[in-house]
Amino acid sequence: MPRAFRGERPEIPLPADVHKYRPRTIVEEYRTLAIVFGIIAVLLTAYFIKWVVLAPKKPPPPVQSVYIEPLPQPAAPAK
Repeated sequence: MPRAFRGERPEIPLPADVHKYRPRTIVEEYRTLAIVFGIIAVLLTAYFIKWVVLAPKKPPPPVQSVYIEPLPQPAAPAK
């Protein structure tokens, strides 16, 4: 006959009834929020890479038209 039926108090806590308490980790606690922020971080990274890689290239500077007038060669002295 169990002790409770005999009027005796059982040992508290009973070893079989106690479960080890394990607090939830931060990832378990905020899993959905972590997933949302992860998706946002990936999208922002992809947008930034696309913005840098596919940015319009600067046009080359215009070719400056410069006229260079040739100087007359001095006559070589006769030897």
